Amino acid sequence: MPGNRGPYTFQGRSILRSLSEPPVKKITPRDFRNAFVAVMKAEHKNFRAAVGFEAKSYTYYMRSNIFPRIANRLGLSAWNKDYCGLDAAFYEERSTDNFGRFTPHVKWISVALEHANKPAKTYEELNKLQLYNAPLKVLITYAAEGTEGDLLLKKYEAVIRDADIFNDIATQRQQLVIFGTPLTVLEWRFYAYESDGFVLMLPG
Repeated sequence: MPGNRGPYTFQGRSILRSLSEPPVKKITPRDFRNAFVAVMKAEHKNFRAAVGFEAKSYTYYMRSNIFPRIANRLGLSAWNKDYCGLDAAFYEERSTDNFGRFTPHVKWISVALEHANKPAKTYEELNKLQLYNAPLKVLITYAAEGTEGDLLLKKYEAVIRDADIFNDIATQRQQLVIFGTPLTVLEWRFYAYESDGFVLMLPG
């Protein structure tokens, strides 16, 4: 009946969502930052050990230990393997078939995430993130503060401007870039995309 259902979009399609269902959980860059910091604090000892792993093992540690814990703090679940080409996808609900059995899909992606040990071609990873319809897209990589990080952010901004055909990325399809200190990973810097480009997020 009219008035009983409201529209929302999923992967470019208009979907009718019952008003009796809970609203889609929207994770902001600040929400993700706070969950990330909390998990890293709780996992500090294990993470410091993982920093010494070779690249493949370190990536596995991030995907199998850190990302699921961040998702949990956000009230979401983490897909435990590649999802449609993404390194990680956080979601609220799995899809089911006509018999109530889980399918290998989620109903929608709440957080689309890419992680790269080397930053050289991460503008390609950020470009890939633009293909996904998600309220938050996160790129995690490792770059030194100063020239290296600044140049990467400029490249990322150019990618986002080209992709922002509806002029809504700063508000509806938000973006977060996280830079770890190269090699030592002693610090993390968080940059949220706003209408005039990436802005360093301060604690609080």
